[in-house]
Amino acid sequence: METWIVALVSLGTLSTLFAVAWQGDRWAAAGRSAARAPILYTLSLAVYCTSWTFYGSVGRASVSGFDFLPIYLGPILMLGLGSRVLARMVRIAKAENVVSISDFLAARYGKSQAVAALVTVTAVIGVMPYLALQLKAITISFEALTGAGGGDRLVSTDTVMLVTAAMAAFSILFGVRHIHANEHHRGLVLAVAFESVVKLAAFLIVGAVVTFAIMGGPATLLERVMAHPRLPDLLVPDLGNWSWWTMTLLSAFAILCLPRQFHVAVVENVHVDDVKMAARLFPLYLIVINLFVMPVALAGVLLFPEGDISADTFMVSIPMAEGWPLVGLVAFVGGLSASTSMIIVAAVTLSTMVSNDVVVPLLLRLRLRPATAAWRDDPARMLLLVRRSAVIAILAMAYGFHRVIGAAYPLTTIGLVSFAAVAQFAPALFGGMVWRRGNRTGAIAGIAVGFAVWSYTALLPSVADAGWMDGALLLEGPFGVGWLNPRALLGLPGPDPLTHSVLWSLGLNLACYLLLSVTTRQSGVERHQAERFVAMRSDGTSGAIWGMTRVADLHAMAARYVGVERADAAFAGREGWLDKADAETVRLTETLLAGALGSASARVVVAGMLKGGRMSPVAARSMLDEASQAILAKHDLLRATLESIDQGICVVGREGRVVTWNQRFTSLNGLPDGALKADLNLADLLGRDPTRSGVREWRRSDGIVLEMAANPMPSGGFVMTCTDVTERHRTAAALREANEGLERRIEERTRDLAAAKAEADRANLGKTRFLAAAGHDLMQPLHAARLFLSALADRAGDGDPLIGQVDASLRSVEELLGELLDVSKLDSGVVTAKMAAFRVDDVMAPLCDEFTVLAARHGLKFRMVRSSAAVNSDPALLRRVLQNLLGNAVRYTVSGGILLGCRRRGGNLRIEVWDTGIGIADDKLRDIFTEFRQLEEVSADRGKGLGLGLSIVERLAAILGHPVTVRSTPGRGSCFAIEVPRTGDAVAERHPRARRPRRDFAGALVLCVDNDPTVARGMAVLLEGWGCDVVTAASAEAALTALAGRTPDAILTDYHLDYGSNGLEALAGLESRLGVSIPAALITADHGAEILEAATSRGYALARKPLRPGALRALVSQLIARRRQAAE
Repeated sequence: METWIVALVSLGTLSTLFAVAWQGDRWAAAGRSAARAPILYTLSLAVYCTSWTFYGSVGRASVSGFDFLPIYLGPILMLGLGSRVLARMVRIAKAENVVSISDFLAARYGKSQAVAALVTVTAVIGVMPYLALQLKAITISFEALTGAGGGDRLVSTDTVMLVTAAMAAFSILFGVRHIHANEHHRGLVLAVAFESVVKLAAFLIVGAVVTFAIMGGPATLLERVMAHPRLPDLLVPDLGNWSWWTMTLLSAFAILCLPRQFHVAVVENVHVDDVKMAARLFPLYLIVINLFVMPVALAGVLLFPEGDISADTFMVSIPMAEGWPLVGLVAFVGGLSASTSMIIVAAVTLSTMVSNDVVVPLLLRLRLRPATAAWRDDPARMLLLVRRSAVIAILAMAYGFHRVIGAAYPLTTIGLVSFAAVAQFAPALFGGMVWRRGNRTGAIAGIAVGFAVWSYTALLPSVADAGWMDGALLLEGPFGVGWLNPRALLGLPGPDPLTHSVLWSLGLNLACYLLLSVTTRQSGVERHQAERFVAMRSDGTSGAIWGMTRVADLHAMAARYVGVERADAAFAGREGWLDKADAETVRLTETLLAGALGSASARVVVAGMLKGGRMSPVAARSMLDEASQAILAKHDLLRATLESIDQGICVVGREGRVVTWNQRFTSLNGLPDGALKADLNLADLLGRDPTRSGVREWRRSDGIVLEMAANPMPSGGFVMTCTDVTERHRTAAALREANEGLERRIEERTRDLAAAKAEADRANLGKTRFLAAAGHDLMQPLHAARLFLSALADRAGDGDPLIGQVDASLRSVEELLGELLDVSKLDSGVVTAKMAAFRVDDVMAPLCDEFTVLAARHGLKFRMVRSSAAVNSDPALLRRVLQNLLGNAVRYTVSGGILLGCRRRGGNLRIEVWDTGIGIADDKLRDIFTEFRQLEEVSADRGKGLGLGLSIVERLAAILGHPVTVRSTPGRGSCFAIEVPRTGDAVAERHPRARRPRRDFAGALVLCVDNDPTVARGMAVLLEGWGCDVVTAASAEAALTALAGRTPDAILTDYHLDYGSNGLEALAGLESRLGVSIPAALITADHGAEILEAATSRGYALARKPLRPGALRALVSQLIARRRQAAE
């Protein structure tokens, strides 16, 4: 479908949403009952059904069957059986005038700002990934509908950004248009209810079309499912699975603990009786919207058996693939409605929490300028600015998080992680309504500990699974400490990761809440609020009421925060504005401000306004109780602080008499226990005058040096500090002594390091030269022996078994020397990677040809899965890695087969080699990469080698920068893999090889130039056996003499010749003297890259010693064919 059509439909959907919300506000302003109908309350609760319901449930059902049902079973049980809990929360919220779940908990626990701030931070962090995934749902459905990908993905990204901006504007217009956060947003509720109807209708339409029109009805669908090898298992619910009951518990909590759900269920409730209808209708809504989840999921698996379509997009992909584009568009509109309604309500709710419980308290406490001036002049405008800025910031963070996570998470996974986060509110929330002893300390400790454990056991593993952290954390624990493994705390793995996290986080949360609530005391305000929440008293007097403040003062303060119009309406009908405010008026003011600032901040503002007046007896008791507790707490804190300081401290009054001190002061001054008492003269006790201000040192008789400082206080007296500086003096002396010889030692070490570096450079250069020489000198005799042996085999035929044994022995020696030289070259840094873009099949296909024959020779099956992917690597080095891995697989596989294939992993391509061999024990997985280490269980006919193959693989992978991994099961086989970065650059497909030239050597004159007579003779014998006329020489001059005026058809020359000459110079001289260009090849044991570049640039072929007869025959055939083609 065209992109512009989908974008236009998206904008039309959002425009309709604006129109519905606008009409809802107009109805509310006109007093129309339609805007307050209980059915709207029920439908607004369906904001619970997000894109998780619309897309994620189908995706989960396609893999786990009915495993998606617990997400809806919990809310059904909570509202169906526990509707009284919700009704009680609504009554408490109306009595306390709360505006959010953080405000609700803060009001219960003494109107604590700390509780409110903690709940807010937990909610924002826990819900932010869930918000981001709503944007992801819009993206994947847009791409599934339009087929956007690659460059077109920018269009979907821009569309999501525009949708996010539109939702920010909607939230500001209909969610935070006014200051009073606890007023009912009827336009917002009507829009959410409308979207609930849209997504329900869309789901039913798509489900019906897929089930009846596309799949032929339920009976036909069921028949096809039962014939499928895997799908019948999905129809059997696994009720014994721990995750089933864990998700049920989390979803039951989420329906009330999610900030957006608390907002629509509690804050936006018009009348408590609406809860009764919601308890009947909302479970029915959840049942109906899930009717077609399983049919759509099963149809998707049947229609896309290859699994190349994401199951999360079946709602859109199935209609589009089967020729129903309009139905696909309906599915997109339904998913867009599900995502936008959740995001809008969550943004409004979180912005209220952030502004009331974090930003406003900070402004009140810090008194920052110019913010303070703006707050003082127009607090209502400042509150609106803060709340709207919070909406924009939250949605911007969600969009940024969406762009970062990409395809890292499925919809259901992060939804459950967010549910586990908000479930940490449950002990304090439900416990606070039934248990009077629950207090602020227990609530803070429980939520904080639960949130920390959730972060470690749920959020952190999710980040690691997405590839943002080292995955070893999930296997070995942090720093290798196994009992701290986030998925197996204390060595106790749970039935599944989610259940493990929930058991630990909620268990510790509940334990801390109960234990600290029992062992710590409540303040007077806490006791007062606990009584109101638990007993639900109707009178609900305020915890602190003053009698000296006038009603007019309270009205003026309220008008500054909520506006004159709202303040006049709240204070209407009250007489005696110049009279003292009574308890009811003070409580009215606090309740009015709570709607704008939150209950905790409102209490601070009212208390600041009313301080200094005379209190009623009830208020006096409450305030004295709080003041006593505060004084005792500060005294304990001061004493603990003094005792924890390493310095000795003593406070002395005006008369020089002791006021207070810490134990460190007595010990440093050598005073016995009990010698220092209050009101003693300090100078008499110490035997010296300590009253002189300034800093001075005093050395005790035992050598201890004390630094004494006396600082006068404004009110008289002074504070004396005493510090043990003995160690400082010792350190200074040691530094002076060390400094005297430091420069000399530095110069000596510098000279030693320079000499050592020079020696290391010389050794490295010598090693490099030795490798080149060793490679040439070791391979020369092997090359000659192979040539002679091949000639002998041609003459003797295949009947002599000794020739085959000698050939096998020479081949083994050649391979062993080659591996040893390869290891030395890799360690010396001679080998470097030359990265290029190429099709990975260009490397894998030749290996398939080679190892298919080799595997068949040993009775094994070899299979390769072709790939069209292009990668960025060094093709030669990558081929060597795969060749070694395949060789090992053949060597250690007795029966079965070997598989070579690729998997796409993000931006990388994972090339894997599977075998059905003997396998590797876990304790040997690292040993196999060590030099000269190999498994013992090798078949005799496979050869043992030196154990250098995997060591070479590890070194080559390090040079390439490609990680190598291994997984193995003893007795079943192994899988070695290397990850190579994919590239989007276009790579031309390699053409098939040209037909090999005809190998007719009769009459062909071949010139062999080699300064080793044995090698030259061996090559001559072999070539003459093939019908060639061979001329050998040690140099170019000798070759011209031996040719006697003839022109050779091909020239084979060694690179290293006598007297500092080389093969390239010899070929240039021969061509100059003969006057014609002759096909030629360099045959050398030197593996230097510069030789290859020089030969290629001049058009010469290059072959490495020792050269096998088959390769030599092919090389000569190519050279002679080129010569004959040129002659024709």
